[in-house]
Amino acid sequence: MEITTYLSECIKTQRPVAFLKYGDGEYLAALGHSGCNCDRDTYTEVLKDGLIKSFSYMVDHGPNTFVGIWHDGNHIDFWNKFVEKPIRVAKYHTVIMDYDHINDKIDLLRTIKQSPLKKIYICNPLMVRAKILLNIDHMVHVPFNNWVDTQFDDILNEVKSIIDPEEQYIILTSAGMGAKIMVGELTKLFPKNIYIDIGSGLDKVCTKKTSRGWEPNYEDFMNLLSDIIPSDWESCEYEYIFNEAQTKVGVHI
Repeated sequence: MEITTYLSECIKTQRPVAFLKYGDGEYLAALGHSGCNCDRDTYTEVLKDGLIKSFSYMVDHGPNTFVGIWHDGNHIDFWNKFVEKPIRVAKYHTVIMDYDHINDKIDLLRTIKQSPLKKIYICNPLMVRAKILLNIDHMVHVPFNNWVDTQFDDILNEVKSIIDPEEQYIILTSAGMGAKIMVGELTKLFPKNIYIDIGSGLDKVCTKKTSRGWEPNYEDFMNLLSDIIPSDWESCEYEYIFNEAQTKVGVHI
């Protein structure tokens, strides 16, 4: 199901919605495989348990929840074992910045930026340019990988300390497999928020580094986003990001 435009409409009408991506990494982690995913995020029992429980909660109890499930193999059949309600399956690339429905995806970013709702972005520290791109109010930084087993509670408490339960927020995540567990826990506490698992969708835009291999080139992005790109977007203060991204973003490419 193509829901990119629908997400924009939910933001404009301030309707609670959640979109989460469960890819091959989440699938293998939930199966109990050893090793790690393409971002060197290690599969552990804590991660396995958290992913299964969060998936079950979001599908059966999360308000207006959609899930992007990786299309290869028997992934949907696997995840169906953990839920009672039908999974509302959306396109995995709903918010991934490839050329498919690119104008709808750009409009979603524009809609996020222009929304009067407060915004929280849970992401790695190299995504700092997203703050000025999307008018983010609070950035909560997580390590590039392997933070669920050791830092999950601390990061959850940091996000909770920001949220006023009387207000509605847009909460974006680019935090690997642990993002799904984080959204599940936050939804239990703050069900009226809008949750969007951006994943690697802003990597190329914010770091100039290809992380998945299917993104438009940087110049195309700048043209597509020209009406929301800030005047100080290419400030020299961000040079360190582009250098660090070469070794820390898209490590499998």
